Amino acid sequence: MSFFPVGFNPRDPSVGLLDLVSIDTEDGVFRFILGGDGRFVDVDGHAWIGCQLLEAPDLQVSLNGTAPAGSISLTYIPDPSDGDLVAELRALGTEYILDREIVFWVQPIGELSEFHAPVHAPIRWLTRRGASVAFDLSGPMERRITLNFESIGAGRNTASRLTNTTSDHAALIGEANSSLRFAPTDTFQEQKLFG
Repeated sequence: MSFFPVGFNPRDPSVGLLDLVSIDTEDGVFRFILGGDGRFVDVDGHAWIGCQLLEAPDLQVSLNGTAPAGSISLTYIPDPSDGDLVAELRALGTEYILDREIVFWVQPIGELSEFHAPVHAPIRWLTRRGASVAFDLSGPMERRITLNFESIGAGRNTASRLTNTTSDHAALIGEANSSLRFAPTDTFQEQKLFG
């Protein structure tokens, strides 16, 4: 099974991939183009807003038991006549994004006309959970807002340590399975069964 949709040839010299991210919040899903300006409307009619000031460096896939964290940052110089974005986000608090999905997508582009009339839907490739929001006020002008996120598997090391026994099975589902009393509890064998 291919990662790319049917009819999309990744070896075609005119092919491109658009990096997209959607952030789920209490007010709905917000969609952005990473590292590019403009507005892109996908085949489902969702509008993705671009901003070159928005970046997500060092995205890593969960491999070999790791659950990598990461961040999305927006660095900007505020317009004095506009509202204070940092104050507005501080008022919303971390609960606004805590444990909500942050999904990274790739949009296959076969030719330039597909920027205005896409043929393929975005492909979901990485899902994370919102963890916290940090603010950096560098001097009188520059502002940086960072959305930190964790891998979906970040809590795997806190799994309940239940074993395959009658009492643990009852604690897990609320009903004992009496047949588990016959389950082996060690690997010692007085006589080899095989070989």
